[in-house]
Amino acid sequence: MERAEHIITIKNRAHMSLSGVKDVSEFSDTRVILKTSMGGLVIKGKKLSISQLNTDSGTLEVSGELQSAQYNSAAGEGFFAGLFK
Repeated sequence: MERAEHIITIKNRAHMSLSGVKDVSEFSDTRVILKTSMGGLVIKGKKLSISQLNTDSGTLEVSGELQSAQYNSAAGEGFFAGLFK
């Protein structure tokens, strides 16, 4: 199974554009939790807002004061799942 291309672009720590987005599972003005083709991703900041979300094309745009972006393992994939690919 081929993964969708995943690209992140950050401009001036105030605007983030992402591709390869599968789903947004949680959103607040301080945190966005989403599922990407490369695993879970948590974006933290202040005054965050989603200016665009298109799950058909897998694109997302987030604006605000971006402070961090951290990947988690892909949903449903644990240690053993990685061994048997």
